[in-house]
Amino acid sequence: MFRINEVFRSIQGEGPAIGQPATFIRFSGCNLSCVYCDTDHASCRPWRLEELLDEAARGPSRVIITGGEPLLAGEALVPLAAGLAGTGRKIDIETNGTISPPPDLPGFVDNFVVSPKLSNSENNPASRRLAAGLPPGFFKFVADDVADLDEAGLLAQEHPGRDIIVMPMATDPKAVIEKMKILREPVEARGWRLLPRLHVLLGLR
Repeated sequence: MFRINEVFRSIQGEGPAIGQPATFIRFSGCNLSCVYCDTDHASCRPWRLEELLDEAARGPSRVIITGGEPLLAGEALVPLAAGLAGTGRKIDIETNGTISPPPDLPGFVDNFVVSPKLSNSENNPASRRLAAGLPPGFFKFVADDVADLDEAGLLAQEHPGRDIIVMPMATDPKAVIEKMKILREPVEARGWRLLPRLHVLLGLR
């Protein structure tokens, strides 16, 4: 059984698959507590593996496994990802990067999107330290201002070879646009990619 906050269909609002239709499997529970978190962890229900696979099979070809922190499920994620891949689904896993994934998991995942938490999350440094054994993929940083980019740059140097995505810390359309204007040139100067929170701009989940 999986502790699932919600399963829904929308378009991916952020990260490498932005704009693509997807089924979202949102796990409940997290090992961090970010001040900007928008997930209601009090709401969850148990789902069987077969239920999740059946629900995803009725949706788009991409599945986003997110949270919360999905890697808290550990080895149980392997049969879920394998089952989804077996139906031809492309799989993205979104994680804060503080938990090492099971060794067999990355082989079923198309995009492993790590969102390292910066000091703006107000988690203590020890709790947000990145785990060993993270597979290649993307770093997605939430930036509130230009100063956050320096902190992100240090993490990018410590974990080279990743595509870097920056998105603004904002929960309303006006703030998304305003912060993107501030961040655009500094992000571009670092050779990184600036993306919006598309679901916020469009008023979607």
